[in-house]
Amino acid sequence: RGGRRRRRSEGIEEDLLHKGRASEPKVRLFVTGFSRFAGVPTNPTESLVKALELRFNSNGNSNASSKVSKLSLSCDILDVSAKAVSAHLDHVAATLREGDADEEEIVILVHFGVDICANSFKIEKQAFNEANFRIPDEEGWQPTRETIIEDGETLPIGHCLTTKFDTEEIVRQMKDEGFPVQLSFDAGRYVCNYTYYKSQKIFGHREKSYSVFVHVPGFHVIDESTQISFATRLLDELVAQCVPRACVR
Repeated sequence: RGGRRRRRSEGIEEDLLHKGRASEPKVRLFVTGFSRFAGVPTNPTESLVKALELRFNSNGNSNASSKVSKLSLSCDILDVSAKAVSAHLDHVAATLREGDADEEEIVILVHFGVDICANSFKIEKQAFNEANFRIPDEEGWQPTRETIIEDGETLPIGHCLTTKFDTEEIVRQMKDEGFPVQLSFDAGRYVCNYTYYKSQKIFGHREKSYSVFVHVPGFHVIDESTQISFATRLLDELVAQCVPRACVR
């Protein structure tokens, strides 16, 4: 497997640019889920991300699209390993560098992971610079209290990064629509937290780049149809939060 990305879909675009909207922002969404891993033979996030891609490709995301001039979606299913996550995030960073992404373009990274003990959706507010894997990842790596980022900067173990999104508002909005969702302050210390911390560290310096991690329960707790509806509305809400900020001058 060698840390490869299991699935790649890029360049799905809904070009809504027309006269009178040229000043409206462009948004690029990068969405990830995970494949199966030890104790989880079927990962619901794999089906969830595939469904989001299919829905967007078929119909577009109408609510989000109405707020922007151009909306693109890229979906990936990753192996549950630090190596696969790092390769994916490096690829996204390279894509943005090589794709003439200007500073006015909004970039949103949405990471979905499963929490097999959860009974609701969990919007993660923060991540920690600590890899402490209770079981080996799919590449066989099992760090014990190691830092995730150690590149000469002063980033001690346990250093915390908080998402730029207003997670409290996201939870309120989604609750108002009837979804069982809660705010979480701890994404664990396994691959999910690894993903979230590294995503924020790599892209957080860019003013209009945003990352968020969302834990979902199994489909036996919340059915697949409801989870797809939740994820679709979540993308709408994330875009809605970013666009007003981008339009302020």
